[in-house]
Amino acid sequence: MRITRAVLGAALMGTAVMFAGCGESSASENPAGPQEAAAGQAVTLTDGQILGVLLVANAGEVMLSQVGQAQATDPTARDYNARMVTMHTEVIQRLEEVAMAQGMAPAESPVSQHLQETAKRTVDLLNGTPQGAMFDLSVMDAQVAAHSGTALLGDSLLAPQVQNPALREELMAVRKTVQGHLQEAANIQTTLWNAQSP
Repeated sequence: MRITRAVLGAALMGTAVMFAGCGESSASENPAGPQEAAAGQAVTLTDGQILGVLLVANAGEVMLSQVGQAQATDPTARDYNARMVTMHTEVIQRLEEVAMAQGMAPAESPVSQHLQETAKRTVDLLNGTPQGAMFDLSVMDAQVAAHSGTALLGDSLLAPQVQNPALREELMAVRKTVQGHLQEAANIQTTLWNAQSP
C-alpha cells in the first residue's frame, strides 16, 4: 500500500491545528511540513523510523501534558494531563524495551522531525496563554488535535508499513490506547467549551 505525502499531510495537520479560538496563531505561523514539499510522492519508513515516530509522538505528548498538568485550573483538565504524563511515559518505556529486545535503533525521518517541531510550537503557544478558562480549553484542544493526529498517522502510515512483529504489536496497543485518550479529551473539551458559551 502506497501512502502519499498528501495523505501524510492530512494526518500531520491534526497535530498542527491546536487552538480553536485561542487567537494566538494564524495559518502563516503553521508552515507546511516536509510531507507537503513533494505531494504525491510515497512516504516510506523503516521499522527504525517508525519506532522513532512513535517515540517522538509520545515524548511530545508528555511535554504537552506536563504544561497542562502544571497550568490547568480546571481539575478535570489538570487530572487528565497528569494521567497523560504517566501513561505516555510508560509507552516510551515499553517502546524502548521492544527496541532493546529486537536490537532495533530509533531513526529520524521527516515525519518525526515534523512531529517534534509541532510539539515544540504547541508547548510554546500554551506557555504564552494566560492561565484560566482559555488556557484550559486550549490545552484540551491541543490534546484532541495531538491524539487525533497520532491516530490518523498510525492508521494511514505506520500500521501499513511496520514489519517487525513485536513493534507491530506495540503499535496496535498504542493505537487502542490513543483512541481512549482521544475520546476522553474530546469529552472534556466539549464540557469546557459549553461552560464558556453564553
